[in-house]
Amino acid sequence: MSIRPILFLLLCGLIGCFNPGATRAQAPATTISDQPGPVEDVVRVNTRVVFIDTLVRDKKTGAPVTDLSLQSFQVLDDGKPRNLSYFSREGVTRRPLALMLVLDLSTSGILYLERPEVMEHIIAAVARLRPEDEIGVMQTWYEPQAAPLTFEMRSKTVSVLTRDRAQTFAALRDVQLFAKQNLPQVKILFGSFKDLFKAAWKIGIAGAATGMPAGPPPIIITAARDFEYMIDKAPLLARERPDSQVVIMEVTDDLGAEGFGKTRKTAHELIDSGVTVSGMVVKRTLTDKAVNVTGTIMSPLLGVRFHTISYYGKQTGGEVETVGRPEEFAGAVDKIVSGLAARYSLGFTLDEGERNDERVHQLEVKINPRGTTRKLTVSARRSYVPKAQP
Repeated sequence: MSIRPILFLLLCGLIGCFNPGATRAQAPATTISDQPGPVEDVVRVNTRVVFIDTLVRDKKTGAPVTDLSLQSFQVLDDGKPRNLSYFSREGVTRRPLALMLVLDLSTSGILYLERPEVMEHIIAAVARLRPEDEIGVMQTWYEPQAAPLTFEMRSKTVSVLTRDRAQTFAALRDVQLFAKQNLPQVKILFGSFKDLFKAAWKIGIAGAATGMPAGPPPIIITAARDFEYMIDKAPLLARERPDSQVVIMEVTDDLGAEGFGKTRKTAHELIDSGVTVSGMVVKRTLTDKAVNVTGTIMSPLLGVRFHTISYYGKQTGGEVETVGRPEEFAGAVDKIVSGLAARYSLGFTLDEGERNDERVHQLEVKINPRGTTRKLTVSARRSYVPKAQP
């Protein structure tokens, strides 16, 4: 079953507001029991060729750079240079997209996605995609339950992958309308700590009047039995569409967390299937910022990896853009898609004497300064592990 990342909004931030252990976020087969592992971004390779998906941008303009040659790159493996045996430059061409837009209303992204002007900017950006590109729409949200401060996390495929833009646009507007209707029911989760604390105490005092213990009750979140996490489903999607570039693009606050073992396994499956993960991370509220600090401190102690969308983005060669103003959403979609057309595939062959020893090798991709005066930024995965054969 797919597993939704544990929300530090509940796991760390709100625990501090209420009695320890009372607030909890539950999901089927939660990954928090995974044993902590090393925090390096690691991908295992089964072949004798190590491929590195690389994106280069102009540091000043942010535009993708597509005119570099093999001689422009240097790859360091544990600090030692490797001779590149494979080089591919897509330039301004790319395969058709199979783009799944995941609109996460169970994060503070709902504060943006409920606004019609934000959704219209996303629609305008999607409208500029090529006719052969397929687009699907998925939403996740909190469904209030009968008991106070009890919510169920749910997911829904609003539109399957399709080239019918009218269907896609209608689906996106449906999500915006749903978000507007859902927000008043869940706004307690996205307000300030002060508002949440006062609201919880009000419910607790009301309970005390009927004989219940005084004080704030726990916030309880469970996951629906049929909840689907699109990143877990992406490898299957890629196998069904071998001629397309599968991209998961999520609007989120990126405050999710998963066990180290789970994220390493997922990253390997995503890269092996050629999936790219990208994100539009909404500018965080004061509550989000507090959760971010707490989560950064607590995640190593809990044996989980924080900021999962950013992690999967780095691993798969995707990009994560911060968005706040309505027009920034369109710009983020444009930038992420344009980056897909600017990728270089670099590869080097392991020598015959090198063993598949399961040891972590650190990777670094550099641009040779000779031949260019531009300041460039490079995005590429940062390590690999030669996997021992069974």
